[in-house]
Amino acid sequence: MRPLLVFVAAAAALAATPAAAETCHAFEGQFAKTRICVSSVLASQAGNTYGPDHLLATGDGAWCEGVAGPGIGQTVTLHQDPPQVMRTIMVMGGYSKSDETYRNNGRVKKALIETDRGSKRIVTLKDVRESQDIIIPKAKIAWVKLTILEVYPGARGSDTCMSEFLTNLEEFANE
Repeated sequence: MRPLLVFVAAAAALAATPAAAETCHAFEGQFAKTRICVSSVLASQAGNTYGPDHLLATGDGAWCEGVAGPGIGQTVTLHQDPPQVMRTIMVMGGYSKSDETYRNNGRVKKALIETDRGSKRIVTLKDVRESQDIIIPKAKIAWVKLTILEVYPGARGSDTCMSEFLTNLEEFANE
């Protein structure tokens, strides 16, 4: 009986071990404090950084996942405090700096979109260098998470990047 107790205790300790630390970026917006967290980040290269802050601003940057391979299973989670009414998520599933950077890096093709309200939906993004709207059930949401399920491969590497992961709060801000 004793070996079983040791196994159960070891299994419980392993289950309690936190997953790899997320990298987060926080800012205070018009309606809420926002924090965007990613499960991994590609190391800086040639003076370029690839952190989660690039998902919230339009410009030349992008978040790029930092694990071996195309990043299947990597996540982006946007937290709102207090929870906000939202229905639209805007996603750009590639590195939109230029046509060349877009094609050279992996782009999100299929993703699981989840919310703290229990909504789950698999979406397929078009392979286009523009923002795409994803409609979710309208609700007051504390967090929304995207998990990469499949990618369009890049021409010059296995890194998968995203240039935008935003929610549209303004159209429902007063509800």
